[in-house]
Amino acid sequence: MSPDSNRGYCLVSQQIRDKIERGEIVIRGDFSKDERGWFKDDDLEGRVQPSSFEPIIGDEGFILDTERLGGFRPQSNQTVYRALLELPRRQRLRVNMSGGFIAQTGFTYLFPLEERVTLKKGDRMKSSPKSSTGRLFPKTRLIADYTPNFDSVNHVEGVNDPLQLWLLFQPTSFNIILYPGDILNQLRFFQGTNASLSQEEIIEEFTKNPLLYKKVGDDELVPTKPVITDDGLQINLDLTGQNTYGIVGLRARDNPKPIEIGKEHELDPEEFFEPVTVKRGKVRFYEGERYLLATAGVMNIPPHLCGELRRHFGLGLRAVWDEAGYFDNGFKGNGVLEATPQEEKDIELDQGDTIPCSALELFRTSETPDKLYGTKEAKSHYYEQLGPKVSKHFKPFDFARAAKDYQKLNRDVLVHDARVLMSFREARDGFEPIRPEVAERIVREIERNGFFHSRYDCEDDEEVLQPIPYVLLFGSNGTVFTYVRATNIRDYGDERLFGKYSIGLGGHIIRADRPNFVINCLEREVIREEVKIEGDHSKPKLVGTLMAYDKPVDRVHFGLIYTIHTNGNIISNESSITSFGMMSFDKLAEKIDPFETWSRVLVPLLPELYKR
Repeated sequence: MSPDSNRGYCLVSQQIRDKIERGEIVIRGDFSKDERGWFKDDDLEGRVQPSSFEPIIGDEGFILDTERLGGFRPQSNQTVYRALLELPRRQRLRVNMSGGFIAQTGFTYLFPLEERVTLKKGDRMKSSPKSSTGRLFPKTRLIADYTPNFDSVNHVEGVNDPLQLWLLFQPTSFNIILYPGDILNQLRFFQGTNASLSQEEIIEEFTKNPLLYKKVGDDELVPTKPVITDDGLQINLDLTGQNTYGIVGLRARDNPKPIEIGKEHELDPEEFFEPVTVKRGKVRFYEGERYLLATAGVMNIPPHLCGELRRHFGLGLRAVWDEAGYFDNGFKGNGVLEATPQEEKDIELDQGDTIPCSALELFRTSETPDKLYGTKEAKSHYYEQLGPKVSKHFKPFDFARAAKDYQKLNRDVLVHDARVLMSFREARDGFEPIRPEVAERIVREIERNGFFHSRYDCEDDEEVLQPIPYVLLFGSNGTVFTYVRATNIRDYGDERLFGKYSIGLGGHIIRADRPNFVINCLEREVIREEVKIEGDHSKPKLVGTLMAYDKPVDRVHFGLIYTIHTNGNIISNESSITSFGMMSFDKLAEKIDPFETWSRVLVPLLPELYKR
């Protein structure tokens, strides 16, 4: 396809490099190229994407008093800097960003970009937040000299100098740390009158290159039947959580901890996002909250096209649907939507409903870019993403765990202040014997002053500990009940115990164990649920406490070690206990198979504990 003034198109990577070399994008850097025609300067080349360019912020910015101003708006008859100077000094505070700067929620910032741009007649430029920026929910809008609108810039008649570009930046959910050289948005360049595909062209494209697939089963992708509107290819919201263990979205939590925009894979996403799950067949969205959601279909953008999701779409749930919905040539995967519902009140949707959420506007290119999204050179973070993937600043979200896909994690458990429980111990870790009078005090403290948390919320919280009554079942002649757990997370709830020898039985204390939480938990977990004791047995005796720090999950559990003696048989009541029986202390000591952490600590102590 050759360029044509009546047929618009979006510029691709090699054309963007040409603009830089011609000085139409004014930028500092080494413009020399390698044998592929790419810039040798890795930082500069990394900012040239298949059909977009990434500008950088400079070393200063301004804090604007927008509450008094009613918002800072671009003007058609002046530069942005002139409009800025016309503000009273106290309503524009200049800040130096060279040592790092925290942009806080509730404030409005104006940052000059390092690049300036010249647009010829018939040229147009659009801006949208980078995908990683958009998933943090700031409002990021481009302003240019002599341009009366946001995010879209045309050639300005009579202006020959390059246009200075600025970003209006408003964090809404998270505080964000910025440094000079950080990238917050991406620019696309268009030539010609209309680069968008018409409805007829989208239909024709679908016959050659299906643009949208639905997932069938675990792996198979099947082309969908397209719904094409005046706005483009209709995109629906995924309310099944098919790829994320039933979690349909992530809702932003309030967290004052700032996120450094230039760092990757450092933060725990569960500190910043709460999973949205289906309850009684319904998915509830709260008006004004901010969500990461996923498209129902898998997008497949061919090399000769790029696309953008529309922020507003009138056919489904009323919301701002996307802050960073631009897809470079070659993108494949679910689209991630940064959604803010704007219904008049909270809304519930039926799981599996087809909810139109946006439309994909597709743009043609005059040639195929010399780098495609998903390739190593494009440094693509979201290629083949499935579900509401968090930004690159976070570690991967553990949807399987967050979904509480197994019943033993889907409940509240009793916890207590870690400092209080540890005050009953002298040593930091290991098993520690306990005197009878101290045993009574610690049980009384747990039952009177403990409180309940969702197990999901406290599994990583070391400031509270989860008391775990843990019973050793002793037989006659120096034997102890020993077993191995199943390797099926649906049968059990704790993957760290799979396939490992255990000598103790027990579990979390739940609300149903009241009022005598500890002893009732023991009877429920050990005598009624996990095993059946056929014959006489002694009353449970608290002989000590146990703490271990081998793994993060160990550090949040406080062991209450009990013993029971029996002369009867012990059989399993749970499918998760696959092999079991009484085993002598000597034979256990010779075992080379792995023990779970607490059993490993207790096995050498069995002869002593047997006598207590």
